Amino acid sequence: MIFSKPDRKIGLYFVGVGNIMFFTSRNTCFLDVEIEQFHIETWAWLIHCTSPTRLQKAQLILPTPDFFPKSDAVGTARAAVIFDRVVHFAQMDGVPIELRPEKPLAGEVSTFGHVQNGKHALGTHAHEGNHSVITYGEELIGKPIALIATFAHELGHALNGGFPYSPPGGYENTEPATDITSVFLGFGVFGANAAFNFESHQDFDRQGWSSSRSGYLTEEEWAFSIAIFCALKSIDVDLAAPFLKKHIWKMVSRAAKYVDRADIVAKIEEEAK
Repeated sequence: MIFSKPDRKIGLYFVGVGNIMFFTSRNTCFLDVEIEQFHIETWAWLIHCTSPTRLQKAQLILPTPDFFPKSDAVGTARAAVIFDRVVHFAQMDGVPIELRPEKPLAGEVSTFGHVQNGKHALGTHAHEGNHSVITYGEELIGKPIALIATFAHELGHALNGGFPYSPPGGYENTEPATDITSVFLGFGVFGANAAFNFESHQDFDRQGWSSSRSGYLTEEEWAFSIAIFCALKSIDVDLAAPFLKKHIWKMVSRAAKYVDRADIVAKIEEEAK
C-alpha cells in the first residue's frame, strides 16, 4: 500500500489552466511511464479506499435513454433531473448534496475544467456544514455530455474527499485523480468526449473557430482509464464504441489491448493490497 506517502511524486503534473505537461519518454507503455504508473496507483487507491461492492455495482454509463430517459423539464430543472440520475448511478443516493446553478463562474478556482478563455470553471465542489455543495455553470444545460461529465467529476470530489489517504503523488494531484474517480464511478465515456471540443463557424463574410477543454487528463489518459474500468469489470469495451468520438474509440481500442497484454489489472490489484 503506497497511499500514505503524500510526498511521493508520480510524473510531472502542472495543473494550472486545465492542461497537464509531461517531460517523460514513452518506451513501450501506452502512456508515458510515470503517468501510467500514476494511473495504476490511482486505481489502486480508489479500490483500496472504497468497499468492494462499489466497483462491483458500477456500470458503464452511456448516453442512452436507458440511463437518461427523456424529460420535459427545461433550464435548471432539467439539470436537476440529470444530476439525480448521475447521483444514482454513482451510488451516492442519500449523500447530502446541494446542487446550485451559477452564472458563468468567473474567477473561481477550476475543478472539472476550463473553456476556451480559461476564465471560469465548469463546476465546483465544496463542503458547507454537514453537506456538500456542487455548482455548475448554467451554460452547460444545453450541453448534456459536458454537464454529466462535470457532475461526475464533482461527485468524484465528494467521494474521494473522504478517503483516509491523499492521492498518489499528494494532494497536488487531486484534480487528475478525480477525473480518474469519475471513470471509476462509470462516467468515462462522458469525460472522454467532453475533454476537447473544436467548433468552426461561418456567418456571411466572416468565419472562425473556437475550442474548449474540460478536465485534467489528456484524451489518451481518458482512453486508458476507460480500458482499465472495462477490464476490472470484465465489460466488453466494444460497448463504448458507438458512443465515443471516433478518434477516442481508436485510442480506447488500443488501450484495451495494451491493458490486457501488460496485465494492468494484476498490477492494480497488487498495489491495492
